[in-house]
This record gives sequence, C-alpha cells and structure tokens, in this order.
Amino acid sequence: MSTPVPGGRAALVTRLQDELVQAVADGILLQQAVADRLGLSLGDFKCLTVLGETGHATAGDIATRTGLTTGAVTRMIDRLERAGWVVREHDLTDRRRVIVRPVPERQAEILPLFQGMSAGWAEALADYPDEQIALVLDLFERMREVAREQAALIRDQATSGRGRDPSP
Repeated sequence: MSTPVPGGRAALVTRLQDELVQAVADGILLQQAVADRLGLSLGDFKCLTVLGETGHATAGDIATRTGLTTGAVTRMIDRLERAGWVVREHDLTDRRRVIVRPVPERQAEILPLFQGMSAGWAEALADYPDEQIALVLDLFERMREVAREQAALIRDQATSGRGRDPSP
C-alpha cells in the first residue's frame, strides 16, 4: 500500500512536471557552460552530442536530431570541421552521401567537463536500490520520447502556419 501524498496524485504529478522542466533548464545551462568552455555554440555542442551518441551521422540526421535546418547544419559542420571537431567522409556504398564523424581526440576534451556532474549523480543515486533507479530510467526514457514528439508537433504546426501568433 502506498503512502498518501499531501495534495494527492495531481499535486505530486504537477510537482514532478515542474521539477522535470527545471531539470531540463538546468541541463541546458550545464551544456551552455561546457560549450562556452570549449569555445562552441550550444548548437555546435548539441551536434557533437549527437555524434557522440551515434558515432556518425549525415547532415540530414543531425538536422533531424537537433531541430536545425539542413542549411544551418551544413554551416555548423563547416565550423566544426575547421576547428578540428569533426571530419567528413564519403559513404562507401553511396558516394553522394557524406558521413560526419567526431574526431576522437577532440571528443575526449568533453568528458572531463562532465566528471563532476557524473560524480554528483552517482552520489545522489547511491541510496536508491537498483529497482528504483530502473524506474527513474524508464521515466526519463518515456519523457524523452514525449519531448521529441511534442517538439516535432510544434515544428510541424509552425511550418504549416498553425499555431502562429495572429497579432501584428
């Protein structure tokens, strides 16, 4: 049997949603601080994050994952290539496709900037049993999916003309 929560489930869900919004905002501040430290824009850093997760991507894949236009992504890749963060390679099966890969030595510069956060998270999670950590992980995976779906919906509405502010 669960313990009653002051204000009930609705209050608890509202509080959780508020905390998630703040966690995302704080995460953006952390990413901006890391990007600033590396001399990158937040968009550039997001691109490197995508490449760090996937190992490689096309400009179109990066555009989809970052929400940027393909033109903006092309300019971003140009900047990152000039700065030594990424390399472009032709796809061996389709020479028209260009694959963007992170430069491992440059990617290695990012990890130390997150060591304090990783240690803090490990400390914060130390008192929770594996089952509860698995529950939180499931929640975050679901929330990421909801966020991606909502971002796509908002972008689709903007490009179709719906959802625009009708005031001058």
